[in-house]
Parts: sequence; C-alpha cells; structure tokens
Amino acid sequence: MRRAALIAAAALLASPSIGQATTLEEAIAAARAYNPQIRAAKARADAADARLDAAKGARLPSVGLAGEYMSGRNDLGGFFNFAAANVDPRSVRLELSQPLYAGGALSAGVDQARAGQAGAQARLVQTDDELQVAVARAYAGVRAAQAFFEASQSQAKALEEWARQATLRFNAGEIPRSDLDLTLARKAEARAGVAKAQAALAVARAQYAALVGAEPVTLEPAADDNSLPSLDEALTRAETVSPTLKAAEAGVRAARAAASAAAAQGLPSVSLAARAEQVRDQFFPGYRSDAVTVGLQGRWTLFAGGRVQAAKSEASAGLRAAEAERDAARAAVKTAVISAWSDLQANRLAATAAREQVQAANSAVDSLRQEVRVGQRPLLDLLDAQRDQLAAVAHALAAEGEVTASARQLAVLTGAKPASRP
Repeated sequence: MRRAALIAAAALLASPSIGQATTLEEAIAAARAYNPQIRAAKARADAADARLDAAKGARLPSVGLAGEYMSGRNDLGGFFNFAAANVDPRSVRLELSQPLYAGGALSAGVDQARAGQAGAQARLVQTDDELQVAVARAYAGVRAAQAFFEASQSQAKALEEWARQATLRFNAGEIPRSDLDLTLARKAEARAGVAKAQAALAVARAQYAALVGAEPVTLEPAADDNSLPSLDEALTRAETVSPTLKAAEAGVRAARAAASAAAAQGLPSVSLAARAEQVRDQFFPGYRSDAVTVGLQGRWTLFAGGRVQAAKSEASAGLRAAEAERDAARAAVKTAVISAWSDLQANRLAATAAREQVQAANSAVDSLRQEVRVGQRPLLDLLDAQRDQLAAVAHALAAEGEVTASARQLAVLTGAKPASRP
C-alpha cells in the first residue's frame, strides 16, 4: 500500500491546509453570532437589566393624572330651590407620590434586581464557555473524521490493487487460494470501513453545523502552545473568573435581599403625597372647587394572620439553600479544573505516543511489504499490519482532537481565552 497516501491524514494534524481556511477562533465567533442558546442567554440578561431599572424606578417619585368629563341634565325637584338645569360635571386631579420610608423594601428590591443582573450575566458567560468547548470538540471531530475518511479511502484503493495483483499471482500459481481469499476479504473490509468513515464524517459535519450555523470548510489545525499552568495557579484563576461561582454568589446576594424584603413587610411605610384638583359638581350647578394639598401617607400592617412571619421563614430558608448551592458550586469548579488540567496533561502525552505509534506502524508496513514480495513473510502478516496502521491513524486523530477539546476546557475555566466575550 502506498505509504504517503495512507499517512496523509496524519499530516493534516500538523500542517495548515492550503487556501482559505477557517480557524477555531473564527468558528467560535460564528457560533456566538448564530447559536440559539447564546441568543437566549443574552435575552435573559437584557430582561435582568430591565428588572434592575424597574427596581430603581420604584424609589423615584410617581406622578399620575386622572380626570373625567360628563354632560347632561340634572333635575333636583326644587330641592334647595334648585330648578332643573344642564350640567357639565368634570374633574381633573394631578397626584405626586414620593416614597420616604418602606422598611428597607425598596433597597432590598434594588439589591435583589442587581444580584439578578449579575447572575444573568454570569450565566451568559457560562453559556459562552460551554459553547466554546462544544465548538472546539466539534471542530476537532470534523478534522479527525475528514482525515480518517481520506485515510480509509487510500487504504481501500491500495487493497484493491493488492487484490488485483493477488488474483494474477493466484492464476499464475504463485500463491495459494487462501492468500487470495484473505486479500479479497480485507478488500471488502476496507470498503465497509470507507462507508463507516463517510457516515461518521457526515455526523461530525452535522454536529459542527448545528453549533456554528454553517458547514465546515477547510478547517485549520487548532493551535496548541503546549502551555500548562500549575494546578494551584489554575485553581486560583478559576475561583476568580468562574461564571458558575459568580452566578452562585449572585444567588446568595439575591436571597439576602429577598430576606430583607420579607422583613420589610412587617414595618411601616411612609411617602410624601401632593395633589392638585379641580372639580365641577353635577348636583350643584355653578359649584367649583380648586384645591392643592400636600401631606404624608403611611401604612403599617399590624396583623396579617402569620403571613409576614411565614414570608420571613421562607426567605431565610432560601438564603440557606443559596449558600449551600454556592458551596457546591465552589467544589464543582475545583473538581472541573482538576479534571481539565489532568486531562490536558494526559491527552498531550497520549497524542505524542499516538503519533509515535503511527510512525512505527508505517515503518512496519514498509518492511513487511518488501518481505512479502521476496517471500520471507506471509501475506497475512502484511494485511494485519495494514489494519493496525489504519487503527493507529484513527487513534492519533482522536488523541489530537482530545487535546484540542481539553485545552479549550481548561482555557475557559481559567479565563485564558483569546476570543472576546459576547
């Protein structure tokens, strides 16, 4: 089998493609613009911004205007010596209200909305991180599937040539029937392998398109600078930038604000009120009233059937739950960093070993090919070596893909990402 044709897949792992190509960062940028999960997370962040604006607005004055106009005839039957008359009753009322004290409810509402905003933004970043890792894995999957498909095709073509030569040699009486049958069997196996590789490539391309919103076109090798921070450094970075932990901490702040809001239900509220009013009465023709009033309005719920205490108990339980979730998030982030750090280190070593395995398999096939031609080794040994060669290529491709995915996973966990945030 032609060695150069088979190991072309391995070359794709280390050399950039010719012509216009897509980089991993470009694929991630395209996915950010297309991906529905990112769009949904952005919409939720916008909604959180609006809730904060509404909470801030509750502390500002409110102004309302109300009025009515009627027209008709009123007959009081001589009461108060008023005869029947046409009337046009109308009223206009302008009211202003400025909250002065609400037991902390208004401040708690702002704090709760601000925490919600921080949580929504953290979840947007978390969604972006997950998308980056998914795109990296799909990107590497397409490259590996494409390279393995091409390698499978090369081996199938080579086995077709071996089968042709084996048929000629069998007809000439140079090899036994068993060698011909083995060659034909491996040829059929190679054709089946091509079909499977083609199907795997179609699946990989579909997964990529579902994330990025476009078909993959000439994907460049993903860069790997082989850098690896110490585990302690990675853990420190992750605790600082982790969106999972930031969202959990925002949840604690929101729960504390909810507890303050619940406590405020049992406290008085006071607001400044001002009113300007003009009235034309329907019962007394010609009556008018123009008034301006300024004063205070207050409310204090003295008994609510236990509802206030129940709300405080519920909020207190919610705070304890949020604190527990924050602790769980911190432990989960630590576990994820340790796993990603260990995976990247192991995957790089595995990829190096896999490349060495491909080189050894190539050398073994070259040697066996010559030995079979001179009759020193049976054909079965060469066929087995060719099978091992293709398996080594597949293993190397998969190992390189794992390096790409694990490197991106550690990068997003520690905040070491070259691409901009959404």
